[in-house]
Amino acid sequence: MKRMKYFLIAVMAVIFSCDSDDVATPNAVVPSNLSVSSQNEGDGVVNFTASATNATYYHFDFGDGTTGLTNSGTISKTYDMIGDNTYTVTVTAGSSGQSQTISESIQVAVSLGFSDPETVAFLTDGSSKTWFVAVAQPGHLGVGPAREGIDGEWWFPKWFSAQAFEKCSEEISDCFCDDELTFSTDGNGNISYTLNNNGSTFFNAAHLAAAGGSGDEDSCFEFDTSGTKEVVLSPVSGNVPEGETTGIQMDFSDDGFMSYYVGSSNYEILSISENLLYVRSFDSENPDLAWYLRFSADANSGGGEENLVTQFNNLVWSDEFDVDGAPDPAKWTYDLGAGGWGNGEAQEYTNNPENVRVEDGVLKITAIGSGTSGNVLHYYDDVMLVNNTDSAVLQDFEGTAPAFTGFGGTTTEVIDNPDATGDNVSSKVAQSTKPVGAEVWAGSFFDLDTPLDLSTYNSISIKTWSPTVGAVIKLKIENSNNSEESHEVDLMSTVAESWETLTYDFSGAPDFVYDRVVLFFDFGESPQGDSAYTSARIKTENLYEFTYGRVEIRAKLPSAGGTWPALWTLGANFDEVGWPASGEMDIMEHVGNNSNVTSSALHYPGNSGGSAVTNSTSVPTATSEFHNYTIEWTAESIKFVVDDELIHLSFTNAADTPFNADFFFIMNVAMGGTLGGTIDPAFTEDTMEVDYIRVYQ
Repeated sequence: MKRMKYFLIAVMAVIFSCDSDDVATPNAVVPSNLSVSSQNEGDGVVNFTASATNATYYHFDFGDGTTGLTNSGTISKTYDMIGDNTYTVTVTAGSSGQSQTISESIQVAVSLGFSDPETVAFLTDGSSKTWFVAVAQPGHLGVGPAREGIDGEWWFPKWFSAQAFEKCSEEISDCFCDDELTFSTDGNGNISYTLNNNGSTFFNAAHLAAAGGSGDEDSCFEFDTSGTKEVVLSPVSGNVPEGETTGIQMDFSDDGFMSYYVGSSNYEILSISENLLYVRSFDSENPDLAWYLRFSADANSGGGEENLVTQFNNLVWSDEFDVDGAPDPAKWTYDLGAGGWGNGEAQEYTNNPENVRVEDGVLKITAIGSGTSGNVLHYYDDVMLVNNTDSAVLQDFEGTAPAFTGFGGTTTEVIDNPDATGDNVSSKVAQSTKPVGAEVWAGSFFDLDTPLDLSTYNSISIKTWSPTVGAVIKLKIENSNNSEESHEVDLMSTVAESWETLTYDFSGAPDFVYDRVVLFFDFGESPQGDSAYTSARIKTENLYEFTYGRVEIRAKLPSAGGTWPALWTLGANFDEVGWPASGEMDIMEHVGNNSNVTSSALHYPGNSGGSAVTNSTSVPTATSEFHNYTIEWTAESIKFVVDDELIHLSFTNAADTPFNADFFFIMNVAMGGTLGGTIDPAFTEDTMEVDYIRVYQ
């Protein structure tokens, strides 16, 4: 699990308007003689040059929903829409202190092809590679709804049968199991494809007419699949969760298809690795129906490495959880506190018996909804530029709310004024929520329509409402295109639970373009108190740490929406080198919002967070029955399996990875966050039960 990263992410498009409440200086001159030119550099890169008399800044609307701002008039833009596209680019030139601007539009044609070298490498092994139906795996052929709206969310495919070899044990479908799918590349990213069906193709019943057949059952028919097809990769979006798809689609020429005939030549790649390829395709007769296929690069087993053959049989460490009470203190210690280590989780970890205990021969880690929240709320309104005699409103929240971007745990929204008295009787204000466990630097920002006019106004005033006296309220102004161009001022609240006006002096701000307002309430503090959810996270750090072996954990998982249980390991040198340099091996992760699937992952430099090496597998009874979650870890490889059977993730270990040193165990149940997702509003509590954990070497 991704626990130890802290990001302050500031990504927001700037939207420009010719309307302004700024007051022009007497000597300001309206820009004139605006000219704009472009130079297409290829690969979607276009360089723009704009010039105008008396202009001090240029705003670019690139025609694809993004914008840019520059003082020099030169700017580079990378377009990412695949295909041949024409964009209307509008450039607006303005002068500091002058509300009038001039604009000019040009047309820019951009042609962009799509390529993904990693996918090409996996498909073709750099030259040519043959794939086979993964007959040893459940789900080598599966079916499920394809679109949102059928059941409200993506369905993991329903397997045709619990018998892994069903499609190869019946005469009606045995032709499906000997297909050979060969992908080749010319080294320039171009992919060709041939299907050897050994004379017969397995047809979906709705498509039998394509082979001259009829009937209402899927059947094998002689069918000519000779000839080479071209394969084009393209990005695809749909209702598959981001973590369950590569976002890449294969389009086959000349009615090419992959093994099972459903009249489609388009296949979304859900996952791909050296040995396993998992795709889905929409049925041409029923686009609300999707077919799922698994292929393997291993011709002998037809399913890759079907079963784990272990080289470790000596039991060297275990916990059978056979003594009631707290977990054995000689084996386990605790992580305590709130926040989720950068994942936006909602729980606070405790060592309370109601959250973690051994009972009836199993370890129970229970997440509980407390019904309370330690969130700290601040309010603000009427953000204004001011000087000794005049003012200009930047934001009063009475019209369309700005787009707020929060970081470090803080969220901001416009609400009805909860205390329309004293200094502020307006109807709408901004509410900043800083939850228990948020980062000390948590805050949020919004962007301005036009850059700040600090030549006319030297200060910014804000009406604020804080629950306490002495809360540090940091105001930072920033260039949205260059966060290093910024200036910040700290003030403190002087009254509690009442509106006051704070005025920030920006007369010393460097001469940058400032078009972003960033606010940090209670800067330097992380709220303390009762979280809305409590849970537990236990670990063997400094008690048991090991290198290489087979780990087997038998567990039954919670099912409530928003739960995020995990059984994982972290490099024992974490305190010295940090994450992801320490390495992380996730033996099992699960989310209650997708309860029939478990996943495994490896995090290390260059492959961490959303870029981790990961794969998932179907475990339909993960929340109702105990299953064995296993990792086989050697200097040469790392393999993950469920119930000692199918290897769903295999990694080639090497001397330059972190996976050649001591690691320690962690078990926990998180709530919500980046993977846990939306928490069921009716959640009260749910439990992960662990029967045992064993290490063999």
